[in-house]
Amino acid sequence: MAYQINLDTSQRVDITCRKGDTFTLVLTFNDEFGIPLDLNGYVWSLDVRETDTSSGTIIDADQFSYTGTSDGNLTIKADALTMALIEGGIYVYDLQSSNVGNVKTWLYGIFKINEDVTL
Repeated sequence: MAYQINLDTSQRVDITCRKGDTFTLVLTFNDEFGIPLDLNGYVWSLDVRETDTSSGTIIDADQFSYTGTSDGNLTIKADALTMALIEGGIYVYDLQSSNVGNVKTWLYGIFKINEDVTL
């Protein structure tokens, strides 16, 4: 009899943004019944790296701001200056939270930054 347990519930979501533009991403998280999660008290972290095994970051988690609400909405922002300092390219990211000692990876994927013409 074969058994399999997969504890990785993270979802792949690829993100494309533009160099030099304000980065604003609004996500809504619901439980398995479709009820919005109360995100108050969560500590969020989104790192952008060149590869998933890179030791250094392209954009550190503390360069983003995170606002979670009781109705399941999470807003992640980085200012235009932060985004202007990053070279266009294809990177990877993941989004993790910590809440009452529990760490969870919610999303992961490609983080593509398109070059900008206007500086």
